[in-house]
Amino acid sequence: MSVPHMFIIAGPPGAGRSSLFRLSDFADKVFNADDRAAELNRGSYQGIPLSVRAVVNREFEQFVQAHIDSDTSFALETTLRSTSTFEHARHARQNGFRVFLRYIALDTVEHHLERVKRRASRGGHSASEAALRRIHASSLDNLPLALNPGVSGIEIVRVYDNSGYESRAKLVLETRRGRVVRLADNFPQWLQKALAWSEPDLERYRRDLIRQRP
Repeated sequence: MSVPHMFIIAGPPGAGRSSLFRLSDFADKVFNADDRAAELNRGSYQGIPLSVRAVVNREFEQFVQAHIDSDTSFALETTLRSTSTFEHARHARQNGFRVFLRYIALDTVEHHLERVKRRASRGGHSASEAALRRIHASSLDNLPLALNPGVSGIEIVRVYDNSGYESRAKLVLETRRGRVVRLADNFPQWLQKALAWSEPDLERYRRDLIRQRP
């Protein structure tokens, strides 16, 4: 029997999660809270009431638990605004799952806001600027925790910078079991700040990678 997998696609609103990584490319069983909320809101991403969000949250919890109980691979999308995803990941890992995270973000919160505004103008989901800023800050605050498998339960983390409007998202960091295995030459400042890495930290990681080469 193959080992089941849990895939997490994460990042602040406007990062381009759904555009870059379709959940269905990772697993047959998927859950996208925004899409489900819109489905319950007569197909609209606009003006979703809290009562619908509450229903979606309950369905999400049931979805995760059911697939862990049945040893079935699944994928989900999240802003990572809270640490609840880590609770699910640890639970999955304790039950024999391998857990993977792909995290996407842009260089500034303003760019996130611009993309959300454009998305909303096309009928996509949105929120107030204050709420978007809070989610953005919380998401980046939780990112360092994701790199620690003892805390997050996540085995492999890949972080992408999607700041370029006409270029593909760049893989700028990869960790495996908490160890840095890939580091972009032009390491983005937003990520360095989020991880609270100093320049000496970056240089140390680069030296470690050079020593690891065969």
